[in-house]
Amino acid sequence: MQIDQYGFEATSVHFRKTRLQPYKVDDAGDGVTYLCFGDGASVPIHRITVSGTVTTVEWALGAWESRAALAYIPINQTRNV
Repeated sequence: MQIDQYGFEATSVHFRKTRLQPYKVDDAGDGVTYLCFGDGASVPIHRITVSGTVTTVEWALGAWESRAALAYIPINQTRNV
């Protein structure tokens, strides 16, 4: 099954068409901010990294408590789960 950066399945009318507001935000320091988009055991998490003049936006699926250790991919890629 393929999901987008907000956890919508490819068969959903919301797939790659809906933008959600974050549920939790963590300013982790060193130019890294995490955004959580749900309250379940495994949720979409976005990581925003600012280094100099470059901002990188990535996402992962996993536990909010494990956000720093998750495997992130570019924000515009879908993920097979």
